[in-house]
Amino acid sequence: MALFLGMAPVSALIAGYAWIGLSGSAATLIGLAAVVYLFGCFGVTVAFNVPMNQALAGMELSSEATRDYWLQSYVPRWTFWNSVRTAAAALSAGLLLFGLLWMTQARAAPLQGLAL
Repeated sequence: MALFLGMAPVSALIAGYAWIGLSGSAATLIGLAAVVYLFGCFGVTVAFNVPMNQALAGMELSSEATRDYWLQSYVPRWTFWNSVRTAAAALSAGLLLFGLLWMTQARAAPLQGLAL
């Protein structure tokens, strides 16, 4: 839980650094990675998954209404939003990876001319 909650402010810092301290395509990719994580992972969890979990936790476990909610509403909706979070995490990781690769390649290019 600490990693999940901690990544929200870290992502905000990364987004700020990307737009203030970096430039070019690497900055765009790294900044987008942070924003995708913030909204696609953290935001979806806060806005959708946590309220659904709280609603389920407040229900009587043995009631027929809870069973109907579980089968007809909770499982399909929670699974959908969990899939959105998974896709957002994968997209964010990919954007960050490509942004970092782009940044290291751009910094290494001038040094290649110095090699003897």
